[in-house]
Amino acid sequence: MTKKTLDPELAVKALNLRRGGLQFDVIADQLGVTADAAKTLVEQALSAHDPEFQRALETDRLDRLHASLWPRAVKGELDAVDRVLRISERREKVGAVPKVNEHTLRDAFDQSAKTSSDVNPGWDAALVEAGRKIADRVDEAVATGEGQEVTKALYLIPHLNNVLREMLATPASRAAAAAKVPPPPPAARPEGKLAQLRSIQTKRTG
Repeated sequence: MTKKTLDPELAVKALNLRRGGLQFDVIADQLGVTADAAKTLVEQALSAHDPEFQRALETDRLDRLHASLWPRAVKGELDAVDRVLRISERREKVGAVPKVNEHTLRDAFDQSAKTSSDVNPGWDAALVEAGRKIADRVDEAVATGEGQEVTKALYLIPHLNNVLREMLATPASRAAAAAKVPPPPPAARPEGKLAQLRSIQTKRTG
């Protein structure tokens, strides 16, 4: 068994069977090895290829499926047309270069929470964490999602704005809060208190 596991030709056969979409137990039956050995053979064959091989393997599978359905699709068979379109969509996803999640919105939110003098780390912990979750979801969708997924994530922005308003971390919320702060009462002013005493004394002597 060990000899078969290390056999390069057997590994290639195992990979070709896997390439056809067969499960490891089926590959094992066809090659006369155990399922574990079949998996090891496939991994051995894959190790001889660059990291992009898995993507190329999946693309090749989709290409062959596309080719098999294409003659029926061009004849106007609707089920074949639908499957060809689905295969094309899947192939675009497989071939897309993964984007890097730079966590731009999360970093900006954390900066707002850190610099806001109105945020209490203890009392407002749940509020801040809610904002972080929303920012993380948007960042993830922008980095890994596509059109519709990104659009759905952007619907979360108003909720994030609500969190920022609660933190007084928007210009409008700060302006509104400042406008509602009442001026200090006259009694708190020295000249106001003095004026009151003089008024009382004047009434007594008048």
